[in-house]
Amino acid sequence: MNNSKKILIIGGPTASGKTEISFKIVKEINGEIISADSRQFYKEINIGTDKPPIWMRNEIPHHFIDFLSLKENFDVYEYKNLVYEKVGEIISKGKIPLIVGGSGFYIRVLIKGLFPLPDELKEKQKEIRGKLKNEKTEKLYERLKEIDPVVSKKIHPNDRYRIIRAIEIYEITGKNMSFWQNQKPEKTLNDFGKIFYFILMRERNQIYERIEKRIEKMFENGWIDEVKKLREESFENDLKFKAPIGYKEIIDYLDGKYNLEETKKMIVKKTKEYARKQIIWFKKEEGIFINFSENEEAIVKILKEFKDD
Repeated sequence: MNNSKKILIIGGPTASGKTEISFKIVKEINGEIISADSRQFYKEINIGTDKPPIWMRNEIPHHFIDFLSLKENFDVYEYKNLVYEKVGEIISKGKIPLIVGGSGFYIRVLIKGLFPLPDELKEKQKEIRGKLKNEKTEKLYERLKEIDPVVSKKIHPNDRYRIIRAIEIYEITGKNMSFWQNQKPEKTLNDFGKIFYFILMRERNQIYERIEKRIEKMFENGWIDEVKKLREESFENDLKFKAPIGYKEIIDYLDGKYNLEETKKMIVKKTKEYARKQIIWFKKEEGIFINFSENEEAIVKILKEFKDD
């Protein structure tokens, strides 16, 4: 590892201010931004994903935003490989990669690596995924508990994507994910430079207040019309499985299951629960915790720590 090369990572729960903070920091360090927010990958969904505005993306390069369709399959292993390639490219230009997002698992995989899936097994993976997609999540989780009790305790019973991924690994390789996680990865982010991992932490009540304001703004910006349009373009099933909180709830609203106020309250409630789970996740990570209430405070702390090293 070349310690003269630096990689900056900013993680944290939803509504913690990552977008604005990372944008101001990247301008100070001559860097480019790499998204670690799995919902921002998809080009069809915009309002409910709170992507960096276009003017930000025009001013500073942002990578891995709007580069996939909801119709495409994509997993964390593919993401890791793409990011490693991009990190090397950014460093080769004498610039600093700034990886930012709330998908804590994706960030962890970048730092610690993930075992590779041989190319010759990719077709088998598609076949298995096709069989599993019709199974109920509850039944899949019970199967996971049988084949990998250790990993099953780390995955929420409703986290269908990660449950299927873990079962796939077992079906494809004959060994469970716990086994593979104990193997040495072929490459990690540490091979590219020295990592500075900062985790943003506001008071929980402040995050909840910011969530309420952000969701209200999303509705004002035409969130319902966005969902209507996507339904007309045959993306309804994709929204239910791949889009973040809010899209499925708005579909239910459009179907008359709830009124608008009920829908908003439900989205706020679920988003707060999601933020709480993110906070719990990030508190277990090995990063530098930045406790703050104002964005400028966090920016100063991060830049001082990053530049002083």
